[in-house]
Amino acid sequence: MALGERTYGQPVARKEVLLGAADLLAFAVCLILAHVLRFGPDVPPSHQFLYVFFWPVVFAGILVAARGFGLYDFRHKLSPAEHFFSGAGAAVTGAVGGYFFLVFLRTYHFPEARLSRLVVILYIVLLIGWFFASRAGMLAWLRRCEYRVRVVLIGSAAECRHLAEELRAFAPSMLEVAGIVSNGGSADRETEIIGSIHELEPIVQRQRITQGILVESGIDQTALRDVLASCERNGVELFAYPTLGVNILASTRVSGIAGVPLVSLRPAFEQSVYPGLKRAMDIVAAALLLGLTAPLIASAAAAIRATSPGPVIFQQKRMGRRRAPFTLYKLRTMRLNAEPDEAPMLATEDDPRITPVGRRLRRWRLDELPQLWNVLRGDMSLVGPRPERPGFVETFCQETPLYERRFLVRPGLTGLAQIHGRYDTDYTHKLRYDLIYINSLSLTTDCQILIATIQTVLTGRGAR
Repeated sequence: MALGERTYGQPVARKEVLLGAADLLAFAVCLILAHVLRFGPDVPPSHQFLYVFFWPVVFAGILVAARGFGLYDFRHKLSPAEHFFSGAGAAVTGAVGGYFFLVFLRTYHFPEARLSRLVVILYIVLLIGWFFASRAGMLAWLRRCEYRVRVVLIGSAAECRHLAEELRAFAPSMLEVAGIVSNGGSADRETEIIGSIHELEPIVQRQRITQGILVESGIDQTALRDVLASCERNGVELFAYPTLGVNILASTRVSGIAGVPLVSLRPAFEQSVYPGLKRAMDIVAAALLLGLTAPLIASAAAAIRATSPGPVIFQQKRMGRRRAPFTLYKLRTMRLNAEPDEAPMLATEDDPRITPVGRRLRRWRLDELPQLWNVLRGDMSLVGPRPERPGFVETFCQETPLYERRFLVRPGLTGLAQIHGRYDTDYTHKLRYDLIYINSLSLTTDCQILIATIQTVLTGRGAR
């Protein structure tokens, strides 16, 4: 059986084993090379001692970190960029963890041994290079073998078609939409329906489906049971596409009245101390980042002044927490009078209003840096829903009343919608992310979003 056939279903375990073995060999080669780069061909024995005797522990730690960061996951990580950042995280976590383990041993058991911090830095760099090259090579090989992560959409045909268009337009090329399993129709090639929910199991087996996305929220319990059972029996990973309803507001806190199980719709953060801690961290981080990025802001301001007439800083009214209006600051990236009638206009791809310098600033999100001042003042937070203009807010709240929930928290420099969505994503799609964020607001969530934002900025994804 060819690899292309096998990898439509469950991940091939043998591939992970072989890649893991290659990683272990690479860990050894990189460690030797790091020492040679630091000391030359004659590495002092005192620097070799701990690594020679305890390399299994160090390598095991890096291997665990690599798995934890998803470096053996070719179902969800389908682009080299994703593996690069995962590789960086695994290299830093594994190598630094191993270094501290060896420092502990040297301090309490082997005082004659020596450890070089430069070796650790070189080792991290070499590991990142290995992880990126090996995973990019693996992805290229999988593409040549016609490996595909095949996805089936389950639910309302109209909603599924809309989601299918989004996936085909923006998902990695190795993710393939196999078709729609409708909850109320039969197979129809023109509408992409490949069968009904009752036919899901033979469809999954025949089409070699890897993942399913449940789009219909109103599916009855019998059909839902059958969908879950079919996916579990065939190793298909099932996801739910959240709709703008009660379910997206629900938290995991369960209580009961008179023996009736109830799920709270009150955001968990309202009953925690985290909002106060979050504000304190915002103040410290914004002050530090303003100091560190001041030269960069000054250089960008000089470039704007030299190439475009008008003020360097662009000011605009936005709506903050509890609908409180505030002035948002950005480096100006458009020509003057970009909105001559003062009517709100979203930027578009290749927008002629954007200046050449402005386009570069937008690509790397450098135009947003002055908003650190908004964070310091308390208008915004580092993480939260993006602030919107009053004109848009009124329209969105009338069309989608749940939009009001965004004003429970301070708007942010970045958010869940910015790392998963795109600039031109419909506001209702962004609202899904914003409501999920509000219900899961925590230190862990904020840290994950900040790390993912770094990846988004460095890849220039979603800029406009």
